[in-house]
Amino acid sequence: MLIAIDIGNTNTVVGVFDGDSLLSHFRVTSQTQMTVDEAGLFVTSLFTRHIASGTGHVSDVAVCSVVPTLTRVYEQMTRKYFEVEPIVVSARSKLPIAIDYPEPSEIGADRLANAAAGYHRVGKALVVVDLGTAINFDVVSGEGAYIGGVIAPGTQAAGANLAKKAARLFEVRSEKPNRAIGKSTAEALKSGLFYGTVGVIDHILDRIFAELGGRTAVIGTGGEAEIFCRESKYVGEVVPTLTLEGIRLIADLNPKKT
Repeated sequence: MLIAIDIGNTNTVVGVFDGDSLLSHFRVTSQTQMTVDEAGLFVTSLFTRHIASGTGHVSDVAVCSVVPTLTRVYEQMTRKYFEVEPIVVSARSKLPIAIDYPEPSEIGADRLANAAAGYHRVGKALVVVDLGTAINFDVVSGEGAYIGGVIAPGTQAAGANLAKKAARLFEVRSEKPNRAIGKSTAEALKSGLFYGTVGVIDHILDRIFAELGGRTAVIGTGGEAEIFCRESKYVGEVVPTLTLEGIRLIADLNPKKT
């Protein structure tokens, strides 16, 4: 079995694969001060609770991270708790897609995993919209090459910054409001964040399509994709586990070091 670990700035998602099948996955808050043993106890306790065969059948662990301090923690955890050398996803990894980008090392590992999984699913040009700490738009050509993208502020970051800058405003939960015209400050904030985010998604996709010369397939993923992408004019499919799928695809092409 493969354990795929997607470490983001806000959340860490762990998935367990048996071959191509995702058996289970778990999402927790990313803790930058987490120790190796805390990471080990987290992964093994959830693993043994949800996977009947236990951890003894783990043959590979693949780590995809945008938080360098946690990358090192999970690498060490993998060696200590599973006694395997981790596969760490990066632009230097063997990938199921090409990279047509001036500085491949600048591309986040999660963006490469999303692009790989998205292209594997549709087999044609597409955009992946990943809603997390940031809203990432990653573009893959019809020939299967990562060609670039867009990074916009995420809703949680935007909401928190607004509350910080304005004395009488506060953070609200991300959810679709009952109406656009808010009848209270909380309703007005929810409406602005929700429809503002949907507007950002669709407007940026409009610009991407204009530069590509036509519309492509669009897949939504990330912790908040279910909330916002359902309202988009263009997002045709929401796949919450897309990054994990991409990690698995990349891991399959990069056997662990011995």
